[in-house]
Amino acid sequence: MPVHPSAIVDPGARIADTADVGPYCVIGAEVEIGARTRLMAHAYLCTGTTLGEDCVVHIGAVIGHEPQDLSYRGEPTATIVKNGCTIREHVTIHRATVKDPNPTTIGERCFLMAGSHVAHNCVIGDGVTLANGALLAGHVHVGDRSIVSGNTVIHQFVRVGRLTMLSGGSRFGMDVPPYLIGDGANTITVLNSVGLRRAPGLTDDDRAQIKAAYRILYRSNLDLKDALARLKAEFASPAVAHWVEFYSAPTRRGFCQYRRVRRSGGSIGAAE
Repeated sequence: MPVHPSAIVDPGARIADTADVGPYCVIGAEVEIGARTRLMAHAYLCTGTTLGEDCVVHIGAVIGHEPQDLSYRGEPTATIVKNGCTIREHVTIHRATVKDPNPTTIGERCFLMAGSHVAHNCVIGDGVTLANGALLAGHVHVGDRSIVSGNTVIHQFVRVGRLTMLSGGSRFGMDVPPYLIGDGANTITVLNSVGLRRAPGLTDDDRAQIKAAYRILYRSNLDLKDALARLKAEFASPAVAHWVEFYSAPTRRGFCQYRRVRRSGGSIGAAE
């Protein structure tokens, strides 16, 4: 267990023998660090943080600090970062409050770029990318393999579906359904075709059914209830069923609105 002599490690921390703790790191009580994980200089892991295997935490990142919630009174809560994550410089991830049973959770193989922020009780799926300056307020859920581009902000309690792409500088105070590109303010546009093509868990038939279901949901002029009924009746793909499940689940924020124009005013191709 190479721990730099300048690092400050609480006696109650549990660090794998193959982990690497760099200079001036601070590791708090009840912290767990998995095998082959590397902490660069000045990384700070606060009380109750679990950091999985094969992670890299860069300079000045802070994981598991107290939530920015005025009702928080120091209760013991948790932050979980799963295996294979990269946490870049000055990322901040805050531990949970007791008002929500979900610990703040970062899924496997996530990439959090410099200066991004994950607030208390957020749940981030596997393979998610947060670009520089992306800001997630409390209780946000982000689905697997989604991308939140630079300087995008997401309001508390928003759900972002899997395989979404949120354009840089956008802002979202409403739920973003799966498989779509979000652009601007509470706006969804076209299918995230690149993300769907790269997704390892989807078959060609899944992709074809998603595209056909998209046309029913957003191009048929049906109301949402009738469009979802058609999706349930006409499509067998689990990927389309996930769309129905997302819309059918309780929402505290409502859903983003569909538009066929980008923020620049350019028309979106009919092929999508």
